Amino acid sequence: MERDDLCHMWRKEFKVAVEHDTWGQKEEAKETYERLAQKIRITNDENKLRFTASEKGLLNKLASALTLRAAEVKDDVDHGVGSRGMQKLVPVFDRVLVQQDPQPPFPLDLPGAALSVLAESTSVATRSADKTDFEGGSLLPPPVLQKRGDEALGIYIEKFGFKDATIFIDPFITISVVDRESGLMESQQDTPPSNRNKPNYVLFGQTVHIQTPVNHMSHGSAIVFEFKHFKPKKKKVSTKAWAFMEVDEFRDNHGAKLSLEIYQKPTDFNRKKLKLLSVKPLYLHVELTSRVN
Repeated sequence: MERDDLCHMWRKEFKVAVEHDTWGQKEEAKETYERLAQKIRITNDENKLRFTASEKGLLNKLASALTLRAAEVKDDVDHGVGSRGMQKLVPVFDRVLVQQDPQPPFPLDLPGAALSVLAESTSVATRSADKTDFEGGSLLPPPVLQKRGDEALGIYIEKFGFKDATIFIDPFITISVVDRESGLMESQQDTPPSNRNKPNYVLFGQTVHIQTPVNHMSHGSAIVFEFKHFKPKKKKVSTKAWAFMEVDEFRDNHGAKLSLEIYQKPTDFNRKKLKLLSVKPLYLHVELTSRVN
């Protein structure tokens, strides 16, 4: 399906959702918002239309705003979006798949943005030497925790190890949260592309906020990190290697710095077929933080 056709379909479905919302038809509005958000996330994750990092970030924000509004309608609560926020999204749907990079600013301040700034500011002093401004990616702000005792996990991705870390074009990491059956538990997130490296490492310096509370993850769940890069000859994004953390590694492991083994492609969400990428002691280095409601 072409971009124009997809944009027309999304715009039409969004108009229906807003009409239900305006007329107080809560169930219909909730279902339509949720259905559209899911379609946007799937399109974004499959990336058949080859979105730029800026476009992927916009699509994730759009899906998040729709999901939050659906929750507001369902539970009659205020998550900071509201029906007025939906009206602000009308021009976004008019341009969402128009190839314009960078994308114009998103018109809504999604809940958690302040927490994201706060979380990042705590590490500025210790990481200022590595600080670089990045654009793009589809990283999400910290989740809004719904229940007392819910625990949010943050993962600071420091660096990814390779024998030759200078050969990659626009490398980034896709983060996936999977259950024991290898099914996705939430929308995948991409770090912004990195243009920094040092011998044997691609540097990222990015914090990923996992949207599923840790206490909602059952035994067998895991977080998977896929290192991807652009191949100009084939004109496509390719996976080079991957790593993962089992739930037991990050549960009750606050503040830990971990060195994760790196495996050869293809990625196996079942974590059964594991073959190390290199005999050299090269790892994915991460640091864990948590927040409890």
